[in-house]
Amino acid sequence: MSLPTTMVGCSPKSYLTADTAPRWLDAVRDGLAQTQQRGDGVFVCVPAALLTRAVDALAPLGVVVGTQDVSAYPAGAYTGEDNADLLAGFGARLAMIGHPERVRYFGETPEVFGAKARRAAASGIAPVLIVGEPERGADPERVILPQLDAAFGGVPEDAPVVVAYEPTWAIGAAEPAPPAHVVGVVARLRELTAGRGGAVRVVYGGSAGPGTFAAIAAAGRAHDRVDGIPDGVFLGRAGVDAAGFLATIAEVRAA
Repeated sequence: MSLPTTMVGCSPKSYLTADTAPRWLDAVRDGLAQTQQRGDGVFVCVPAALLTRAVDALAPLGVVVGTQDVSAYPAGAYTGEDNADLLAGFGARLAMIGHPERVRYFGETPEVFGAKARRAAASGIAPVLIVGEPERGADPERVILPQLDAAFGGVPEDAPVVVAYEPTWAIGAAEPAPPAHVVGVVARLRELTAGRGGAVRVVYGGSAGPGTFAAIAAAGRAHDRVDGIPDGVFLGRAGVDAAGFLATIAEVRAA
């Protein structure tokens, strides 16, 4: 699969319900349909239960639809698992891997991330690896490099991948990470992934919302580090408000 040059996405986590999910999808669809670019450069990663609903509502506009997880196992006797072939068959083109909440609540390890990334890539799904240091002030590279090696070490070099920089200390915080800090880490991420033959997109998450991308872009230009401006942003909680998600999409497009 090919990846958009710019990527503005949202993972609504597990906030949506049977009542609110259709309204959220309809609001995103209707808002994008009113823009000239429609769904170009937009992606959503939804719970597997909403995959087909999201594909039906958003894929016709050009939105790239993915899931928030993928099984580390193939099709078979793995009750409760959503294997990559199944997800791909229903339209998933992305799958999130390595989110700190999967580590904290479900005990997932780097080895699990690697298995999931390999399964996803083999089925034509681009892995969206969430990377970031756990504590403010920690050296990002010392944490991120092992994460990249574990998740992408077995993924073919020509397979497209997305790296979402989401420092754990910024997830769920009142504000995202400082823009100058993000610029430095994003620039280093580009260096660390420069050897891959396939498309690599780097986005920022971690309490991202309206205004986040513009602030990071301004910091990149101010510090003469255009290479540190991410390819977009990845919203979580803030994107559950469809209006906020649409405003962020407009902001990134304008920048």
